[in-house]
Amino acid sequence: MKKDLSPIDNIIVKVIKGSKKPVSTYKLAKVTKLSWSTVNSHCYKLMSFGILDMATKRTPFGQKTMLWNVAKKR
Repeated sequence: MKKDLSPIDNIIVKVIKGSKKPVSTYKLAKVTKLSWSTVNSHCYKLMSFGILDMATKRTPFGQKTMLWNVAKKR
């Protein structure tokens, strides 16, 4: 499975592992200097592999924010 990860996937996982709190898709895009849509699609791919977990949070304005964290071993 590790060989299925692209360099972008590895960068995203590294950034999330280095964070103490879950990271939003927007923040991941800014830190990695990648587009939001690229980060979003790679995060969903990593979630399907069981590497990332996602939580959603509503802002005071009603926007939905995706928060990503490294999945706990099951």
